[in-house]
Formats: sequence, C-alpha cells, structure tokens
Amino acid sequence: MPRAASRTAPRGHASRAAAAFVLAALLAALLAALAPAGAGAHGYKFGDIEVGHVWAPPVAAGAEGAAVYGPLLNEGKTPVKLIAASSPVAAQVRFRIKKDGAESWLDTITLVPDRPFTLAAWKEHIWLSGLTGPLNEGTSFKLTLDFGDQGRHTVEVVVETTPSD
Repeated sequence: MPRAASRTAPRGHASRAAAAFVLAALLAALLAALAPAGAGAHGYKFGDIEVGHVWAPPVAAGAEGAAVYGPLLNEGKTPVKLIAASSPVAAQVRFRIKKDGAESWLDTITLVPDRPFTLAAWKEHIWLSGLTGPLNEGTSFKLTLDFGDQGRHTVEVVVETTPSD
C-alpha cells in the first residue's frame, strides 16, 4: 500500500508564516497608534517642536479654572521658550506651577533641546481662568501656544478624565 503524501508544510515554512503574521500585526498596531482618532490621542509637529496629546480634566460651570496637561519636545539645537498661550474658552491663560501645596505663576516655560517636558499637575502646566462655560468630558477646544521666534501654533485640547494616549 503506497504511503499517503504528507500534508504538512516543508520545514521552516510554518516559522516564516508565523513571523510574517507577527510582523503584519506589529505594523497594523503601529499604524493604528499613529493614525489620528477623533477625540483620542493626537500630536503635532511644528518645525523642531513636538506637542503630544494635550488634555484637560472636565470642570463644571463656575469653576475657578482648569489645567491643561501634555508632553512637549524641542528637537532643535537651542532652547525654545513657550512665552504665552490663549484660548477662546478662557479670559486668561497663564503658566502655573504647584509645589508643596503652594502655587506660583511663571512668565515662560523653557524647552531644553532633546529633553522631553511634560505639563503636569505636580509641576508646570497651563492654567485657564475666567472660563466661558463648563468643560465637559468628550468635548475639545482650541489652545494657541506662542513659542516666540518659533511661531504661534494652535492645538486641540481634549476634555477627558484620563488621557487616552
């Protein structure tokens, strides 16, 4: 009786197919991470300046103000200063730092070359006061960042309880 032909793939074929599948899955994940997604994570590149996902926690109408958080990076060779910011949702936008329970106001925020900088609750961040209304979760608003000689650039701030980046 003749022996049945083997239905298994030649040696090495299965491992190449598995590697191709893993590579395709990684590529799909990378493309999904880089693709803009509605109110999800987003980022901006303005010359040597990168601005990552900027967000603000929700606040009710009549709140004293609201903070804006997110990552910044200066990929240039010299320091860049964030000298001002503005938004249609606030009468005033300033730079605030809270340390050991005390708050103080800064004139500028300096971005050192190739050193990531994060606007965060426990350090420097953007503070909106004189809000024109509530900041409701799932909405967004414009924020213009003034980097002096590097220009003014507008970003979208997502209102969310926890950042989705």
